[in-house]
Amino acid sequence: MIRDIATLIGKDLQSEWRNKQSINGILLYLFSTLLVLYYSLVKVEKFLWTGVFWILIIFMSINALSASFSREVKGRHWYYYTLAHPLSFYFSKLIYNSILLSVLTGISLLMFQIFFTLPEIDWSLLGITLFVSIIGISAIFTFIALISNKTGDQSTLMSILSTPLIFPILMSGSRLSMVSLHILADSAYRTDLITIIAIDTLAIALSIILFPILWRD
Repeated sequence: MIRDIATLIGKDLQSEWRNKQSINGILLYLFSTLLVLYYSLVKVEKFLWTGVFWILIIFMSINALSASFSREVKGRHWYYYTLAHPLSFYFSKLIYNSILLSVLTGISLLMFQIFFTLPEIDWSLLGITLFVSIIGISAIFTFIALISNKTGDQSTLMSILSTPLIFPILMSGSRLSMVSLHILADSAYRTDLITIIAIDTLAIALSIILFPILWRD
């Protein structure tokens, strides 16, 4: 199973490398957004930094992860079905999407540093927050992308289904970001971390149960 997952991740990496339009579009959006903020605000306060950062993560998630299955040629999943277990395919997509979103988040942090200079940050707390949040967002978007692909309605279903599901992650993640930036003094911040981890576990567990059923339809 691990070899199948590694092979499928490699296939997705090659596919992404051949079709760079979506990634280039996201990077152009990041650059344009920060450039506009730089010329209009000159200096971004800490609380505004947190809001803009999580808005960018939402945008990157929708645009980068919604195409998880639409890149595949119609009917090819039947061929994959004969080669690998559906859960191998699911975990390969989950890991690939998590890596992709992590790279895009790292690039956005680098761009923030170039344009505005990052404020004093508790990097260990921010790193853990981003790690668990990205896994949860990737798990939810990966599963919803499959549903959207099966129904043939990519953008509408992705927006309608994903927004309320990732909302608790965004709320807890932005609150933890404020704690890491020393904007908010919250001694019970571990509750938010546990909340995100619980959502991650639930999203992955439901996907493990439902993905094989949807995948073979």
